[in-house]
Amino acid sequence: MKKIAHVLPILAGIMFVPSMQLYAMDGTKKSNLISDTDNIDLEALASTAKQTMYLTSDASILSSDSSVSSQVDYQLAGTTVTIIEASGDKVKVISQNGNIGYIDSEKLTSNKEYVFVKEDVTFYADSDAELLNVPFDDGDVVETLNENDEVHVVGSNDLTYWKVEKNGNIYYINSDSINAKKKKTSSSTYIQSVSWNGQTLTPSAGTIMGPSGKETYYNLNMSGVVSIMRASGNTDEYWVRDDGVKMLGNYVMVAANFALHPRGSLIQTSLGMAIVCDTGSFVYSNPTQIDIAVAW
Repeated sequence: MKKIAHVLPILAGIMFVPSMQLYAMDGTKKSNLISDTDNIDLEALASTAKQTMYLTSDASILSSDSSVSSQVDYQLAGTTVTIIEASGDKVKVISQNGNIGYIDSEKLTSNKEYVFVKEDVTFYADSDAELLNVPFDDGDVVETLNENDEVHVVGSNDLTYWKVEKNGNIYYINSDSINAKKKKTSSSTYIQSVSWNGQTLTPSAGTIMGPSGKETYYNLNMSGVVSIMRASGNTDEYWVRDDGVKMLGNYVMVAANFALHPRGSLIQTSLGMAIVCDTGSFVYSNPTQIDIAVAW
């Protein structure tokens, strides 16, 4: 079962049934327009078939190779059609309903690996996740990602590789190497304290210049901030240090400019290594200011 199916219910996965008709995980599908095929010798037509191919997107099957001709059938992405003739941009096919008509060649593929349900969602990479140029194990690696790098998923299926977009280009990534939420990074991988020989923020020294810039402090109820951090995947204990500094795990809780220090990032302060949990209007007047959460 792919992660997307149980972590993000609104993000529809797909499954292939024997007819290769795409269904959403909730069992719904679009209605097909089925025509009367009693007078068609399907066996004779099938004997002339060159290849069976998959539709890469929902498509109308037209009565002629003209784009303004009438529709004789409508098939969903993932459905197979049988090729009768292929010439130019239009291909003559037999649909699964037995209807004969024409379809754009760009909507056909011989590999179901190129059939996706459209998505528009952000996932996060495992360490060393790879972007490939094709959705196959032997594809060329275009880029190797770092843990928690954002991945914009634009197509999913029940196969190995999903379709992603980066900088306007389309790539493919193993769906087992991405997650719906960022992974919590072990605090043990970071330095828990800093060597700071300058002035330290105190109740009496309400503003100082610390190792990362101007430091101030604030004392507010942190339950909402902690809830946001929990929703982001942080499970570290909230507590108050003996000197009154509010902590999340081993880190001082601070508010900062998210444009410079995103939520969850680490930054040095005069009171120790800090984790960015919050922001404030102060960033408009001083983008580098750090506001430290305390019980003073």
